[in-house]
Amino acid sequence: MGFETTVVVAIFFLSAMILGTTSYVVISASEDIVDDASYEKNEMQIKRLQTDILIDYSNPTGSSTSYDLTVSISNTGSETLRSDELDILIDGTIQSCTFLPTTITWTPDEIKTLSVTGLSGAGSHRVKVVTENGVSDYDTYTVS
Repeated sequence: MGFETTVVVAIFFLSAMILGTTSYVVISASEDIVDDASYEKNEMQIKRLQTDILIDYSNPTGSSTSYDLTVSISNTGSETLRSDELDILIDGTIQSCTFLPTTITWTPDEIKTLSVTGLSGAGSHRVKVVTENGVSDYDTYTVS
């Protein structure tokens, strides 16, 4: 009976060692993932704080049945943005647009001109431009 007790204690000890080692590896990997996510979150917040845009003007051309919209936007922040990742919403609906100059990088103090074609509707409208960081600006314009 003494030998059997020793074997059982040895099995329990080995099981505890394996369980402890496995738990440590899992917890350590989880902490690494949380640390990486925290770092990325801080980087995103810094970029968002340094991003700012300003809609200089919104100019509709055409009639209420069919008009085109030209929007001039300035990068007033200190972050270089990607102009191909801009979203433009007219009255809450996302629209496709073209931009000038056609370079993808949008440096601070640079002005981009967005063009949206094939819009319709008379009266007052609202335009919203959203950057890749989620920073946005609004403007209103009137079509007669």
